Amino acid sequence: EGNTAVFKIKNSHGLHARPGAMLVAEAKKFESTIRVANLDGDGKAVNAKSLMKVIALGVKHGHQLQFTAEGPDAPQALESIGNAIASGLGEG
Repeated sequence: EGNTAVFKIKNSHGLHARPGAMLVAEAKKFESTIRVANLDGDGKAVNAKSLMKVIALGVKHGHQLQFTAEGPDAPQALESIGNAIASGLGEG
């Protein structure tokens, strides 16, 4: 099944290009397959390592994202992504 975690987006403008790119860069540091779904959107999971797909989720301020990671570094990946989101994805 993989590891799952839900994080709330704090960025006032949601996940536009810059914070979206930070999120994707964070996901790309890990070997695991990482998928993300916008629980406040259509709930469909997409590849968290694809900026186009992450932007297409239409994530707004306060939306909840569910991440699922499968692979050798899955728990670390989710922890790292959670920390990046908590710190504002470069917009702290």
